Amino acid sequence: PNQAIASYGVEAKVVQINAGPTVTQFGVEPGWDRRMKEVKERDRDGKVSVRLEEVSKTRVKVERITALANDLALALAAPSIRIEAPVPGKSVVGIEVPNTISGVVSLRGVIETNSFQKVEAKSKLALALGKGAGGEAIAADLSRMPHLLIAGATGSGKTVCLNSAICCLLLHNSPNEV
Repeated sequence: PNQAIASYGVEAKVVQINAGPTVTQFGVEPGWDRRMKEVKERDRDGKVSVRLEEVSKTRVKVERITALANDLALALAAPSIRIEAPVPGKSVVGIEVPNTISGVVSLRGVIETNSFQKVEAKSKLALALGKGAGGEAIAADLSRMPHLLIAGATGSGKTVCLNSAICCLLLHNSPNEV
Protein backbone atom coordinates (compact mmCIF):
# COMPACT_ATOMS: atom_id res chain seq x y z
CA PRO A 1 0.00 0.00 0.00
CA ASN A 2 2.90 2.46 0.52
CA GLN A 3 3.68 2.59 -3.19
CA ALA A 4 0.02 2.49 -4.20
CA ILE A 5 -0.81 5.53 -2.07
CA ALA A 6 2.37 7.37 -3.09
CA SER A 7 1.55 6.85 -6.77
CA TYR A 8 -1.46 9.15 -6.25
CA GLY A 9 0.66 11.91 -4.73
CA VAL A 10 -0.26 11.23 -1.11
CA GLU A 11 2.51 10.67 1.42
CA ALA A 12 1.71 7.89 3.91
CA LYS A 13 3.54 5.06 5.64
CA VAL A 14 2.37 1.56 6.60
CA VAL A 15 3.24 1.23 10.30
CA GLN A 16 1.44 -2.02 11.16
CA ILE A 17 0.03 -5.06 9.41
CA ASN A 18 -2.66 -7.26 10.99
CA ALA A 19 -3.38 -10.43 9.03
CA GLY A 20 -6.82 -11.84 9.77
CA PRO A 21 -8.64 -14.89 8.43
CA THR A 22 -10.40 -13.08 5.57
CA VAL A 23 -8.77 -9.64 5.36
CA THR A 24 -5.41 -8.07 6.07
CA GLN A 25 -5.53 -4.66 7.72
CA PHE A 26 -2.75 -2.21 6.95
CA GLY A 27 -2.34 0.55 9.55
CA VAL A 28 -1.36 3.63 7.56
CA GLU A 29 0.04 6.76 9.18
CA PRO A 30 -0.67 9.91 7.16
CA GLY A 31 2.48 11.66 6.00
CA TRP A 32 3.07 15.32 5.28
CA ASP A 33 1.97 17.80 2.64
CA ARG A 34 5.07 19.85 2.01
CA ARG A 35 5.18 23.24 0.33
CA MET A 36 8.47 23.93 -1.35
CA LYS A 37 10.00 26.91 -3.05
CA GLU A 38 12.92 27.15 -5.40
CA VAL A 39 15.92 29.04 -4.09
CA LYS A 40 18.53 30.15 -6.61
CA GLU A 41 22.07 30.55 -5.37
CA ARG A 42 25.36 31.43 -6.97
CA ASP A 43 28.46 29.57 -6.02
CA ARG A 44 31.98 31.09 -5.88
CA ASP A 45 32.44 30.55 -9.60
CA GLY A 46 29.23 32.44 -10.36
CA LYS A 47 27.28 29.37 -11.45
CA VAL A 48 23.61 29.41 -10.55
CA SER A 49 22.26 26.39 -8.73
CA VAL A 50 18.68 25.79 -7.73
CA ARG A 51 17.67 23.98 -4.58
CA LEU A 52 14.27 23.31 -3.05
CA GLU A 53 13.54 24.70 0.38
CA GLU A 54 10.63 23.57 2.55
CA VAL A 55 8.34 26.49 3.34
CA SER A 56 5.73 24.64 5.40
CA LYS A 57 4.40 21.19 6.11
CA THR A 58 1.02 19.99 7.33
CA ARG A 59 -0.37 16.50 7.94
CA VAL A 60 -2.09 14.78 5.03
CA LYS A 61 -5.82 14.95 5.63
CA VAL A 62 -7.51 11.60 6.24
CA GLU A 63 -10.08 12.47 3.57
CA ARG A 64 -7.33 12.39 0.92
CA ILE A 65 -6.60 8.76 1.82
CA THR A 66 -10.26 7.69 2.06
CA ALA A 67 -10.99 9.31 -1.31
CA LEU A 68 -8.52 6.87 -2.89
CA ALA A 69 -10.51 3.72 -1.96
CA ASN A 70 -11.44 2.70 -5.52
CA ASP A 71 -8.04 3.65 -6.93
CA LEU A 72 -6.26 1.66 -4.21
CA ALA A 73 -8.46 -1.38 -4.86
CA LEU A 74 -7.44 -1.20 -8.52
CA ALA A 75 -3.74 -0.71 -7.71
CA LEU A 76 -3.78 -3.62 -5.24
CA ALA A 77 -5.76 -5.87 -7.64
CA ALA A 78 -8.43 -6.35 -4.96
CA PRO A 79 -12.15 -6.63 -5.72
CA SER A 80 -12.81 -4.02 -3.03
CA ILE A 81 -11.19 -2.53 0.04
CA ARG A 82 -12.56 -1.03 3.23
CA ILE A 83 -11.05 2.02 4.85
CA GLU A 84 -11.52 2.56 8.58
CA ALA A 85 -10.53 6.11 9.42
CA PRO A 86 -9.27 6.28 12.07
CA VAL A 87 -8.84 2.83 13.64
CA PRO A 88 -10.44 3.10 17.12
CA GLY A 89 -7.81 3.72 19.79
CA LYS A 90 -4.98 4.18 17.30
CA SER A 91 -3.64 7.11 15.33
CA VAL A 92 -3.68 5.26 12.01
CA VAL A 93 -6.02 4.81 9.06
CA GLY A 94 -6.96 1.15 8.54
CA ILE A 95 -7.01 -0.19 4.99
CA GLU A 96 -8.56 -3.66 4.87
CA VAL A 97 -7.69 -5.72 1.80
CA PRO A 98 -9.38 -9.12 1.24
CA ASN A 99 -7.03 -12.10 1.39
CA THR A 100 -6.87 -14.17 -1.79
CA ILE A 101 -7.40 -17.31 0.31
CA SER A 102 -9.62 -17.13 3.39
CA GLY A 103 -8.32 -18.77 6.54
CA VAL A 104 -10.32 -21.22 8.62
CA VAL A 105 -11.35 -20.11 12.10
CA SER A 106 -11.77 -23.13 14.34
CA LEU A 107 -13.78 -23.10 17.55
CA ARG A 108 -10.95 -24.83 19.36
CA GLY A 109 -8.48 -22.22 18.14
CA VAL A 110 -10.55 -19.45 19.72
CA ILE A 111 -11.38 -21.37 22.93
CA GLU A 112 -7.67 -21.96 23.60
CA THR A 113 -6.76 -18.24 23.46
CA ASN A 114 -6.03 -16.05 26.48
CA SER A 115 -8.91 -13.70 25.67
CA PHE A 116 -11.44 -16.55 25.88
CA GLN A 117 -9.78 -17.96 29.02
CA LYS A 118 -10.14 -14.57 30.76
CA VAL A 119 -13.86 -14.39 30.00
CA GLU A 120 -14.33 -18.05 30.91
CA ALA A 121 -12.67 -17.52 34.32
CA LYS A 122 -15.28 -14.89 35.21
CA SER A 123 -18.43 -16.42 33.74
CA LYS A 124 -20.11 -19.75 32.97
CA LEU A 125 -21.62 -18.09 29.90
CA ALA A 126 -18.44 -17.35 27.92
CA LEU A 127 -18.87 -17.31 24.14
CA ALA A 128 -16.11 -17.73 21.55
CA LEU A 129 -17.35 -15.44 18.78
CA GLY A 130 -14.51 -15.82 16.28
CA LYS A 131 -11.59 -13.74 15.10
CA GLY A 132 -11.49 -10.05 14.30
CA ALA A 133 -10.17 -8.47 11.13
CA GLY A 134 -6.71 -8.31 12.69
CA GLY A 135 -6.70 -12.01 13.63
CA GLU A 136 -7.34 -11.44 17.35
CA ALA A 137 -9.73 -13.84 19.11
CA ILE A 138 -13.08 -12.34 20.10
CA ALA A 139 -14.80 -13.67 23.21
CA ALA A 140 -17.69 -12.28 25.21
CA ASP A 141 -19.76 -12.95 28.32
CA LEU A 142 -23.38 -13.72 27.36
CA SER A 143 -24.61 -12.67 30.82
CA ARG A 144 -23.35 -9.11 30.16
CA MET A 145 -25.29 -8.79 26.90
CA PRO A 146 -28.84 -7.52 27.10
CA HIS A 147 -29.30 -8.56 23.45
CA LEU A 148 -27.37 -10.56 20.88
CA LEU A 149 -28.09 -10.27 17.16
CA ILE A 150 -26.58 -12.76 14.74
CA ALA A 151 -27.09 -11.64 11.15
CA GLY A 152 -25.51 -12.17 7.76
CA ALA A 153 -26.02 -13.16 4.16
CA THR A 154 -27.05 -16.64 3.11
CA GLY A 155 -24.18 -19.05 3.60
CA SER A 156 -22.15 -16.67 5.78
CA GLY A 157 -22.17 -18.94 8.86
CA LYS A 158 -25.05 -17.85 11.10
CA THR A 159 -26.01 -21.44 11.98
CA VAL A 160 -22.36 -22.38 12.54
CA CYS A 161 -22.10 -19.38 14.89
CA LEU A 162 -25.16 -20.50 16.88
CA ASN A 163 -23.87 -24.09 17.08
CA SER A 164 -20.51 -22.77 18.32
CA ALA A 165 -22.27 -20.63 20.94
CA ILE A 166 -24.18 -23.70 22.19
CA CYS A 167 -20.92 -25.69 22.36
CA CYS A 168 -19.31 -22.92 24.41
CA LEU A 169 -22.24 -22.92 26.83
CA LEU A 170 -22.03 -26.72 27.18
CA LEU A 171 -18.37 -26.48 28.25
CA HIS A 172 -19.31 -25.46 31.81
CA ASN A 173 -23.05 -26.08 31.98
CA SER A 174 -25.15 -29.21 31.88
CA PRO A 175 -27.72 -29.65 29.10
CA ASN A 176 -30.46 -28.95 31.66
CA GLU A 177 -28.86 -25.60 32.55
CA VAL A 178 -28.58 -24.63 28.91
